[in-house]
Amino acid sequence: MREKRAFGRRPTFKPAILVLDDGRRLPGTLLDQSEGGAKIKLSAPESLSGEFFLEIPEDDLIVRCRVAHASADTMGLQYVKPPRRISWLKK
Repeated sequence: MREKRAFGRRPTFKPAILVLDDGRRLPGTLLDQSEGGAKIKLSAPESLSGEFFLEIPEDDLIVRCRVAHASADTMGLQYVKPPRRISWLKK
């Protein structure tokens, strides 16, 4: 089966948080990451739509994204904008 992704994936296994526009924070584990997206396993999966932020505190990164695909407990995320440093936003 041929890979359809434009960017190669790297396994990560880091804590991550989905931050919804209503302020809710959904903790999870980042399973893999690429230049254009990521896959996350959520502690309490739920159906998401629209755009939201993905925070990766260990890397000091935040990125606007949307769901590309979802299964029972994992989501493939597509980046909508380039990642930024969380610390830059707090200045």
